[in-house]
Amino acid sequence: MKKSDITVLPEYYDSYINEIEDIDLTEALEKYGPELLKKDKEKLISLGDKVYAPGKWTVKDIIQHMIDAERVFAYRALRIARNDKTSLPGFDENEYVPMADANKRSIDELLNEFEAVRKSNVIMFKSFNDEMLIRNGTCSDNNISVLAIGFVLAGHMYHHTKVIQEKYFPL
Repeated sequence: MKKSDITVLPEYYDSYINEIEDIDLTEALEKYGPELLKKDKEKLISLGDKVYAPGKWTVKDIIQHMIDAERVFAYRALRIARNDKTSLPGFDENEYVPMADANKRSIDELLNEFEAVRKSNVIMFKSFNDEMLIRNGTCSDNNISVLAIGFVLAGHMYHHTKVIQEKYFPL
């Protein structure tokens, strides 16, 4: 299914989804994935733990945030796809980042983990049939479909990749 097949989407997430093409979900998850970061791996490594402004996250923090968000949203998608009617809570990424301790990890470790998580999520979303993809649930007090969550993952990754390219290259 394509982005244009999304019927239920909280307004908050449309900015992520609007950044990517109207292509098949699997194609979007593969196109807007860790490979976008891997091509700039040497630049990412050279940045070390620098930030572009006081109080901002390092590149390692951003990559860890993408990994964490990937896991949280995939969990939500799985629960909704399996017709779990439980209202799912939100998560505060600003609380997660300092607890993740990403700056003690290497760029290689982070990129490898992100690649593994995304690969797993591509397989999971491929396993969902159309009925599962259009199924809706409640996350953070918002109604959202499994399909929309998949496109949020692709758009979220693309958004943060653009932030890295615009704010951190070259520092």
